[in-house]
Amino acid sequence: MVDGPHPDSVLRYGLSGRQVQLKVHQCVWSGNYIPNSLAAVQDCYRARVARAEIDIAMLADEDFLVVHDIDLADATTGHGRVEDTTRVQVGRLRLMRDGLASTERPPLLSEVADAIVREPYPTLLELDLKDWKPWPWPRVEELVRLLQPVKDRVIFGGGADWNLRRLQRVDPSLLVGFNFSDYLDWVPAGEPVEALPGVRGAYGYLDAHPLARARLGSTADYLRDRLGGILRLAPGAREIHLSLLAAERMLEDGLTDLADLVRGHGMLLDLWTLNAGTRCWRERLTSALDAGADVITTETPAELVRAVHWP
Repeated sequence: MVDGPHPDSVLRYGLSGRQVQLKVHQCVWSGNYIPNSLAAVQDCYRARVARAEIDIAMLADEDFLVVHDIDLADATTGHGRVEDTTRVQVGRLRLMRDGLASTERPPLLSEVADAIVREPYPTLLELDLKDWKPWPWPRVEELVRLLQPVKDRVIFGGGADWNLRRLQRVDPSLLVGFNFSDYLDWVPAGEPVEALPGVRGAYGYLDAHPLARARLGSTADYLRDRLGGILRLAPGAREIHLSLLAAERMLEDGLTDLADLVRGHGMLLDLWTLNAGTRCWRERLTSALDAGADVITTETPAELVRAVHWP
């Protein structure tokens, strides 16, 4: 018999006791293991956390590498891009921790799949797809085959909706989530606009869509129109992954029905990332919960639970 989820990976909120799952970012649960490492993944499953997340990118020949950035130099001892690296070359890589090379190699996705199939607790593991380029169909089919034994324990996420659609075309039963920040996002005015969509529209959001070229109505109506189209880009997605910063801005701009809008499309609202100890984190946690978040991504789940359940 498998016990329920670890009490520090879910919280109950409000008079109704609504359950909100805390997704463990890069599998940073106990803090004893390197983020995105195989040991960190196993740590989450053995602790029975409700949700966890790792990042993956396609290797040049076969398999997928668990790594946060497609530039190997950002988190490993390697150089170059994951897509130009072979499975054999991965054996020479080591994960970095606190600026120093560790003895641990970044895991292959096949190794993660083999590890979690042996774990009894059904933690739902998000695979955040880092590749932006369209995957070749044979590689999509390879990924689906690789994860068949554990497909009920994984959910694919990321912003490349074309790859999400390809995955679901090969296997419509796969669980999918969608991060639409490449289409619509928000950062404070004055901060560099480097990532997609690349331009700040008339309503103050990062948005290259024609509706963002000039103010044609209220900001809340603009957001409803844009989200109504964006949420259809990943048909079959069970959840939307939205940055907490962007969600807070949307709420301030009058989109108080954000969670209802998302649920109206049959999806859950996952807000990322909120860690204890950051600026105003308790107030932001309350705001996210009041806004109707179903999932909150964090590296400090226990602290978030205690902030809500403190007697």
